[in-house]
Order: sequence, then C-alpha cells, then structure tokens
Amino acid sequence: RIPGGLEERRLRHLEQEWQVEETEPNLLKMTHKMTGMVKYVDITDHHIDISKLVSSPSVQVIDLINVDTTLYNWKYTRRNMIPVGGFEGYPLVISELNNNNWIDVIGTYKIPINMDFLKVGIFELQVDTVFALKKIYTDTSLTIPIAITDVDKDSLKELNIKGGQEFIYQPPINFFKNYESSQPDSYPNVFNFSHIMWYALGTVGSETFTDLDNDGITDVLYLGDDTIPQPCYEIFVAEYDDSLNNFDRKFGMCSPGFYTSGFSVGDFDGDGFKEFDTGGLFGDVFVFENTGDDVYQLTFSDTISAPNAYLNASTNDMDGNGKPEFFIGGSSYYNGIPASRIYWFEASGNNTYQKVRSIFLLGTGVLGTTELYAYDVNGDGIQDLVFSFSSSVAMLIWNDASQQFDLFYYDYWENLNQEIQSVSMYDVFNSGKLELFVSVTDIAVIPRIKSYFYLNHSITGIKDIPPVGIKKFRLFQNFPNPFNGSTRISFYLPQRLPITLIIFDLTGKEVMRLINNQVYAPGEHSIKWDGRTNNGKEVSSGLYFYVLTSGGNREVKKLLFIK
Repeated sequence: RIPGGLEERRLRHLEQEWQVEETEPNLLKMTHKMTGMVKYVDITDHHIDISKLVSSPSVQVIDLINVDTTLYNWKYTRRNMIPVGGFEGYPLVISELNNNNWIDVIGTYKIPINMDFLKVGIFELQVDTVFALKKIYTDTSLTIPIAITDVDKDSLKELNIKGGQEFIYQPPINFFKNYESSQPDSYPNVFNFSHIMWYALGTVGSETFTDLDNDGITDVLYLGDDTIPQPCYEIFVAEYDDSLNNFDRKFGMCSPGFYTSGFSVGDFDGDGFKEFDTGGLFGDVFVFENTGDDVYQLTFSDTISAPNAYLNASTNDMDGNGKPEFFIGGSSYYNGIPASRIYWFEASGNNTYQKVRSIFLLGTGVLGTTELYAYDVNGDGIQDLVFSFSSSVAMLIWNDASQQFDLFYYDYWENLNQEIQSVSMYDVFNSGKLELFVSVTDIAVIPRIKSYFYLNHSITGIKDIPPVGIKKFRLFQNFPNPFNGSTRISFYLPQRLPITLIIFDLTGKEVMRLINNQVYAPGEHSIKWDGRTNNGKEVSSGLYFYVLTSGGNREVKKLLFIK
C-alpha cells in the first residue's frame, strides 16, 4: 500500500536488502538483512495544496522531478570506481592515514552480490584518479568505518569501525572497535579496544565523535536501545577514559519521541555550551545542551510538518547574520509523490529556537537511504546543503540576493540496479575544491558496494560560473502551472547580467514588471509572482506571457492563472 506504488527498481532493492514489517497502519519497521540495522518509516500519504506552499514567503518549493540534469552535469565528471563505499547513509571516511601525503579512502568492502559478510577496506590514491587497495580488515563482525580519532592523544591515528552481531555473545552485541597505527607511517593495524553500545540486535547508529562538554576529551554521541524498558530507544553520550582505555557511558535517556535518528552538533544559541539536536519519526525535534562536565539536559522541543525527520545537518552561519543554523527534515509521500521537507532553525534566545523557513523538494525518496550533509560545495567558505537520496544527489547553496536557495547541482541515477547509499566530499588534490564520491549498492554487477569518484570542474569562491559554451541564458517554465495564488519563475544566467522580467497579457499590455534592469549574479535564480498587476490588483483568469530580457537575449514562456 505504498502511495503511488513502488517502481520495479525500488521493489527489487527492498527485497534484496530489507526485511519489511508493517507494525501499524502506514508504519513500516525495516530491518537491514546484512547489518541488522532497524529504522521506522511513516508511509502515510499527506494531501497538501502545493500552490499554498509556493505562495508562502517562508517556504521554497523546488521541483526535482522536472530538472534538466544537463544544466549541472558539467560540474563533476566521473573518473573512477573504488570498491568500497559509505553504507546506510554513513559517508566514506577520507583521511591521510599513513603520513605519505596520499589520500586514503576507507569504506565498507563487499565484492560478492550475495549476502556474504561485510568487511572494511582502505584504498589509497596513487596517480591522478587511480586508487589502490592497501588494507582489508578481515574481522567479519566489522561493517562500517565511522571516524578517525586520536582519543589517547599519542599522535597515532585511530580508525573506529562499527560492528555487531557477534553471536558468541548471548545476547549478541553492537559495538565499535578502535584500531590504532603502530607507527606514524602505518595504517591503523593494532586492535585497541571495543566499546559496547548495547546488548541487542537492531537500532544503533548516528555515531558522532566530538568534544561535547569542552573538556578536551573525546566524546561519542549515538542512538541505541536498552532492554529495560522495552522498547526504549535511547540517546547516549560516552567519554573516553584513559584509565580504562575505552569509552565510559556518561549520559543516557529514552528519546522523548518513539524513535529518533541523526545528530548535528554546535553552540546553536551562542552561550558557550554545545548543543546537539535530533529528529523523530513523527516530526519531533529535540535539542539537548551540555550544562556541565558530562551533564546534558533537554532544553528545547518542537514539531515540524515532516514525518521521518531523520535529515539533519548544521551550518556555519549561512546567511551571515551571526547565528549558526541547524536543519532538520524528513521524507514522506505528498499527493502520492515522494518529497522531502527541511526546516531551517536558528536561535531566538538562550535555549530557544525558531523556524526561519522551510524547503520542499519534490521527487526525492522515502524508503531508500536518505541523508543530509553539510559541505562547502562552491568554495566560498560557507557550508551548503547536500542531499543523498536513493536515486539522486542534490546540492543547494544559499543566495543572499534572492533570499532563496539555488540548485547548485543535481544528478538522477539511471542505473536501475544501483541505489545510492551516501555522498562524501573531500579536497583530494588540495586545490580548494571538493571532489565528489557517490557510494552505491549494486544488485547486478560486482562489487556489491562501490563508490564513484568525480572530479570537480566548478569554479570556487563564487556562486556559479560555468565553462564557456556549456550553459546559456535560459528561462524556465513557472511552477506550479496552472496556478491559483502564486507561482515561481526561475531563470539561469551564465554570467553577471542586468535583466528585466515582465508579465504581459494576450494583447501585449504590461501587467507586472517583476525585475527592472537589475543586475543578478551568475547561476540559477527564481522570483515569485502573486497574480497581481503593477497597481496591486489581482489579474483575471487566463493566459499570460512572461518575458526575460538582457541585452540581446530574450526568452518568452506562457503561464495560466486560474481563480
């Protein structure tokens, strides 16, 4: 009873990788067959009026269904395949591990298509875009690399690897293992310790290594379960203890919502104490603050109009108002269409936060792996939003001039046997540009888990300037169309240009001058028209033309207004 049904690709991937159980009407419990990871997904079909969303000044609707990917595919070119991948939303771990000035890529390693054990492998960049296998961790209880650390501060790098389902234990356990380099020029090769996260199969995840209480000691934040009471999905904080040579759990409480997933960390209210936030199955938002040494309190809660609110990222003052942001959103079905709604939160006071705006992305994904990351994709020093959906990758950058997000990059995955698991970005060549890694699972061609490496061809430090001849002056079809209330008109400029955008009726009479010889930066922009004239009167139902001009460039399109 999935809204709109399931395309064959999605069904095949579900059958291969997930055990699906409907625990309540429209509520799915999904258990991964290889890792035992559990997630809950609300598949309720929400009926909404898109035109009302478009007319709201605090909502931006971006239609990914009708995006022309040729406008963006010049920015990143695929150069190679690496037989490891980020898995279940975890990005690749990318670092220089053995101090030889060559980048290492660490990911889940699985060659066979069948349900054989997962392993972890390290590949090193050799020449240009060639990566060579350097190490495989043969312990088959290890599944996903999660972080590079130096918790004991001996200047030897450590690799933390998630694992579980060691059935020699009763009940089985979920843990991460810490491996340390024996020498500065060696890969992490010495088992150091194993931190048990909880004694049961199922949900454990969102591991985040940071210093939450500003005491100079590494903490790890994660979501898990405790067996008493049942079920109780918990939020845990553990801190490294040198006397134990292991992490010691310092904080744990049942999630205020039934099920939460994903964290972002920062001093969001600027009071000198770090916070972390998380989102829940039914659109709950929770913010916890460190209030002392190893002490944490729930300081803020809210709800958003987005179930499955597991998309989570924080950014470093995207709009330049002196406040960091955090974003929480979820993917669900709206009028039978998979879509994602993400809310921008900022502090409005000490331990209080407000929704600044929301983004509504049409045509994303619900049942596959959906993730939100923060990377500086255009090299301007400001973090941007990068989305990974089961069959697409989208990047959004904030545009101060239009007070909207611009679609910086979009790619739709056409290989029906592959499903995207995560997106990673890293300055591989120390050029100031982030290269792109897209990790996928493949149910037809080995290796089962792999990553595609893309070179970055965009120009950094500015919003968007394409290579000569690749993009051109362009006017897009308005959305929605027909419309009642308001519609949004988008256009693309290959360079900094003065433009004029005017609405005309069928007689050629000017109805509304939306832009009058105003200079816009290169890139994609959009502007809203509320169906009113220059005098503020609502227009009559009917067909209208909108015309974009700049110098010798001119494009015309039609739109339909219905009362």
